[in-house]
Amino acid sequence: REPVKNRAENLMIVDLLRNDLSRVCKIGSVHVPRLMHIESFATVHQMVSTIRGTLESHENDTNNAIDVISACFPGGSMTGAPKLRTMDILDEMEGVTRGPYSGSLGYISLNGCMDMNIIIRTAVLTPCQDSRLSGNVKTNENNEGHTCWQTSIGAGGAITALSESDDEYEEMLLKAKAVKNAIQEWANQVGVLQCK
Repeated sequence: REPVKNRAENLMIVDLLRNDLSRVCKIGSVHVPRLMHIESFATVHQMVSTIRGTLESHENDTNNAIDVISACFPGGSMTGAPKLRTMDILDEMEGVTRGPYSGSLGYISLNGCMDMNIIIRTAVLTPCQDSRLSGNVKTNENNEGHTCWQTSIGAGGAITALSESDDEYEEMLLKAKAVKNAIQEWANQVGVLQCK
């Protein structure tokens, strides 16, 4: 069941991105040279597909990197389908903004080249105040005077008709584990307290 669900999820994302790219690419140029390839990393195996297209030229202009971002953002791997309705549902259900998680990070060079990603498995650390430390704040060059940090870790999984809620929850915990361990190791090294 899990391999079928993962393949359905990846195919949905590929279809969304093909549709998004077709809005700014030449007709017939959007194609998938690599579908459902497995890439292995230290903590996870990731199913990856490659979607390519040639940007459409207009009479006096050619679509550019900004047009691609406008057509494709937010990424279908973070929204699902249908994209706009799903974003409304997520906004209603989550109740808080995601911050950088599920956003995008990258660059656009002066020659028009672009390399962007979708921010997944992220940690946002914010200095906080902890009443247990009143009058007892340590300052050193490693933690810049903060002994308490609020930590928010973003990780998730895609829900499809084939999803099992317990499996999705376990997948999310697995994806967050490496980030959580890195934050814990950092906190132990610099001697900071992680606030709830």
